[in-house]
Amino acid sequence: MHARIIRAVLALYPAAIRERYGDEIAELLATSDTPARDLVDTARCALRDRLTQRTEAMTVAQARIAGVTLIKLVAAPFMFGVLLLALMVTAGLAADVTGAHEAAPYWGTLAVALAVASMWWFGRWMAHSGPIVAATVVVPAALALGVAGINAVPRVGDVLGAVRAGSLAAVACWAVGATGLGWAVSVLLRRGRRAAAWLSGGTGALLLLDAVTAVYVFTALPPERAPRHNAPLWYLSTMSWWDPGLVDGAYRQLQDSIKMLPPVLTMCTVFLLAVVGVTASRSRLAT
Repeated sequence: MHARIIRAVLALYPAAIRERYGDEIAELLATSDTPARDLVDTARCALRDRLTQRTEAMTVAQARIAGVTLIKLVAAPFMFGVLLLALMVTAGLAADVTGAHEAAPYWGTLAVALAVASMWWFGRWMAHSGPIVAATVVVPAALALGVAGINAVPRVGDVLGAVRAGSLAAVACWAVGATGLGWAVSVLLRRGRRAAAWLSGGTGALLLLDAVTAVYVFTALPPERAPRHNAPLWYLSTMSWWDPGLVDGAYRQLQDSIKMLPPVLTMCTVFLLAVVGVTASRSRLAT
């Protein structure tokens, strides 16, 4: 078995267990006759030990703080959406005041960019304000639950996609992909490989968001309306006002269907990476 894979799995263990049994576990994995199964079992045990260790050490006060943090994370997508709407309305008003209506798409794109960029600051602030247990799992799950909750509200949920089944499928895929992305970035940061962590994080985020946008379109729109060969352009189109007729051969038809889902999931992704960056760096300093 590849040494890098073994080291990545060992990184899941708490530091004390890793220092005491790491060499023994690595040797067993390296000489295993069933490497895939043993690797999965080892990863499962490592996550269980890490969660158990943190749970046992948690006081009542810490548990209360963790509960409040979880509620904040679930509610965060609603705040993201409000911020995005406020910026987009402001952009529209700016276009009206200046009379440059032809520049409205650029104002809208700027509003989305500002909303996404602000998530980096917000995520770092939240991570510094209190520890988040198992952030690479808890944060994506909580954010996905929040987005799904918004989507389930009648009328309000329509802002995250005209076809609810497509939105929920995209959110579910995002949660799984974001968990893997956060874990990969966390492992690299704990090893001190910051450049590799952020390069893979940025690239992985773009690929993930492109994929979940495609999941929505595949679920919500038939091929005759949204030709599948345009899939690489869907995410770019939904994040801007550029649309060469990707759906029904008409301008903005894709945006009218998917609405604010891609920008909100992009904000969630940037928020996740910011949180993981702080928590992983803190863990590395602690060890």
